[in-house]
Amino acid sequence: MQADASRDELLTQLNDVRAELTRGLSARHMAPFLELDITAQQLKTVFLVTTGTVTTISQAAEHLGVAVPTASASIDKLVELGLLTRTEGKPDRRIRHLTPTRKAIRLHERFLGLRTDTDEFAAHLSDEELRGLVLGFEGIRRVLRQLSDGADATDGAGAVGA
Repeated sequence: MQADASRDELLTQLNDVRAELTRGLSARHMAPFLELDITAQQLKTVFLVTTGTVTTISQAAEHLGVAVPTASASIDKLVELGLLTRTEGKPDRRIRHLTPTRKAIRLHERFLGLRTDTDEFAAHLSDEELRGLVLGFEGIRRVLRQLSDGADATDGAGAVGA
């Protein structure tokens, strides 16, 4: 019974720490987005262009499920804000090619900043804390693999270092 109580206490502690980390990281990651004066659709457009998924206005319209004139007007604002550039296509000058600016790339990198945060935080952990974190992440990875393979995720639960 004592082992169960200890495990329950650990799970409670884990949930408390996770909730605090979620709040702290959310505030950190939301800051650059709250400063932007763009719509969610425009943010999606920036990310689509930055990842290379979209290179033209018509592709943006198709991915976003809007009419080309709507996408074009939205992209005009992104160009005006310095997030995208628009150039004439060759040989067809009617086609406008979209490319992200450095500002857009930084925004996208900030959005994907988990790795940066992990590196930054890990630098301040003791070796013991870092070993514990690696062990915990390895356990989560094991469970994720089991779940994706359809296996019972409880196999090996409680096996430390397995």
